[in-house]
Amino acid sequence: MSEFYPHRSALYMPGSNERALEKAKSLSADLFIFDMEDAVSPDNKERARDLILNVLSNEKAGYRGKKILTRINSMDTVWANMDLECLQNSGTDGILFPKVSDVTDMFLIQKRLGELNFKKAPEIWIMAETPKCVLNLGKILEEFSNIGGIVVGTNDLAKELVLPKQTSRAGLLYALGSIILTAKAYNVITLDGVFNSISDQEGLLAEASEGKNMGYDGKTLIHPNQIEAANKVFSPSAKEIELANKIIEAYEKAKEEKSGVTTVDGVLVEELHVKQSLALISKLKMIQSMS
Repeated sequence: MSEFYPHRSALYMPGSNERALEKAKSLSADLFIFDMEDAVSPDNKERARDLILNVLSNEKAGYRGKKILTRINSMDTVWANMDLECLQNSGTDGILFPKVSDVTDMFLIQKRLGELNFKKAPEIWIMAETPKCVLNLGKILEEFSNIGGIVVGTNDLAKELVLPKQTSRAGLLYALGSIILTAKAYNVITLDGVFNSISDQEGLLAEASEGKNMGYDGKTLIHPNQIEAANKVFSPSAKEIELANKIIEAYEKAKEEKSGVTTVDGVLVEELHVKQSLALISKLKMIQSMS
């Protein structure tokens, strides 16, 4: 993977559905989460392992270099060890661990991973989906610097918080803010939770924009028709790129003229704004190279 890899859209794919795994090859999501957990019934756990192993052992043929994470079953289930043993022979880019609540859970995960012989060392991702995880996230990231990403499980979190079913995420905003603040402190990629309606594009755009404005790197999705909206929201807009170029030009000109201060559209420009602008342009170039 490139040093910078976009995570605008992460589509969950049921691991026991061969047709869905095949369809993913033609979809424009930045990454896929092959699911062995919630999307797979107990009777189909073995089938999911077999199908996912077959896909990932074949060097991800047809997935055009897209990142693939595999979400295993929780470590306290009878399936988790079988999931991990299966994945050690695969080429999965990362393993997504659900129901991680504290440092003790992570020690168990690291111990088990150390006992296995992975064909390729996978990225370690965790689900933030319990109040305990939200409260302990700083301790977890401080102790385990090899965590590559966080996925927020908003449905489970809402259930744990006993929130009424509602269109607004008001009851989740404190948790969402706490998660992203902690993740940014440790420079960890963080993806917002799913939007449950597959037909409400306006609502999806609004919720994705809310996540972007909070600092999230992308959104997890449950249906292919949500990909375009997530990619649009989490891509730099033409207006943002225009402003980024103006900031870079103004700053470089001020340096040449040895001027201490410069502005763009009446707003002060500092070196940090230039760095943000350069990062935005790099992100756009990477996205374009994947198209």
